[in-house]
Amino acid sequence: MAWSSDPILKPYTLENLVDLLSQGLLGTMSRYSHFQIVEWCSRFTEEYDLNDDDSIPLTPADALDLADDVIVQWELFIATQYSLDDLSMFSVSDVVLPKSHFEHWLNKALSLPQTH
Repeated sequence: MAWSSDPILKPYTLENLVDLLSQGLLGTMSRYSHFQIVEWCSRFTEEYDLNDDDSIPLTPADALDLADDVIVQWELFIATQYSLDDLSMFSVSDVVLPKSHFEHWLNKALSLPQTH
């Protein structure tokens, strides 16, 4: 599938994290590349790290930890599965994480308290 390189423009909520993890579980059938999902998770954690604004809806700390784990596991996967030469032959948007990663994250996300 040819994914867009545009960032995902969804609000940073637990519900959207769950939606994106569900999309990631679809692998190459997803609307988004795994790289786009990782980038969204990165912006999600940065948004809450940098902003003390009370107008931002509360998000469980565990959701931020989960988004951070997505980022860390992405970096670990890239570092252990590809050489620099490999990475020069394709785009990181072509990288697909193992389905088991998304199953694990989605199960964790679904067990978190939902905010309203």
